[in-house]
Amino acid sequence: MTTIIIIKSVDHHASVREILGSVVDDGERVYFLRLPTVQCLGSLIQEVNPMINYGVDYTITPLPDGYDVSTLVEFATEFDANRICIGISDRTLTGKARIDDLTQSILLHDDISGDFVVGEHAIILEELEYGD
Repeated sequence: MTTIIIIKSVDHHASVREILGSVVDDGERVYFLRLPTVQCLGSLIQEVNPMINYGVDYTITPLPDGYDVSTLVEFATEFDANRICIGISDRTLTGKARIDDLTQSILLHDDISGDFVVGEHAIILEELEYGD
């Protein structure tokens, strides 16, 4: 199985811990996709280390400047990802997860579908299926 974790901020320690601890399976491949606005994941990776505790192999891949959701979906398709995970950046006054533009664009993309799950700190699109 393969999981993509989209990193929008190096401050998303809780969401990465939640994903690695309760969503990702032992022995799974994890791709951290870093948005162009995030310069380095050193502090984030150091915070959630040691990765050996999660039993995963991981790769950090930056998305190029000017990327769009199609770029992300192509990446997921190329690596046959089973799920895409995005940290929750904001909540409403009643505590509901606020869907940002990136998350909405992924959920509405024509070439990808799956089950939508909202965790405590992360939104997960799992059991992915890809269009033509």
